[in-house]
Amino acid sequence: MENTENKNCPFCGGEIPVDAKKCKFCGEWINKDDNSLPKEIQHFNWGAFLLNWIWGIMNKKYITLLYFPACLLPIIGPLAISIWFGFAGNKWAWESQNWDSTERFNEVQKNWVRLWFILLALGIILALKTVIIFAIIGSIEV
Repeated sequence: MENTENKNCPFCGGEIPVDAKKCKFCGEWINKDDNSLPKEIQHFNWGAFLLNWIWGIMNKKYITLLYFPACLLPIIGPLAISIWFGFAGNKWAWESQNWDSTERFNEVQKNWVRLWFILLALGIILALKTVIIFAIIGSIEV
């Protein structure tokens, strides 16, 4: 017997079968696990990707500490686990606390990316200073 029960697509509102995995109107995947995640935050989390384990501790997602054992597989391990954190990051952060709004959530997540750029700039400045200092020391004759 065929199932004739329908529901509305959470993305476009089109009428689709209850057991549909993908909307036939808008093409969006219907994931029952992500229904609590607003559409405005269903995107890649660059903060979780770039500052993975630090971001994870601050969002109470200690699974991000798996980054360290992943480093045992050079390049591939840290990159693969960072990509995983990027895709799962918004769901984890959204569930980690009660957010006032999706706008506030997105602003906080953007601040993580800003922090990464600040740390990157400071690292480059420190590296350049170190190179300059060693170049000066190396040019001094004893």
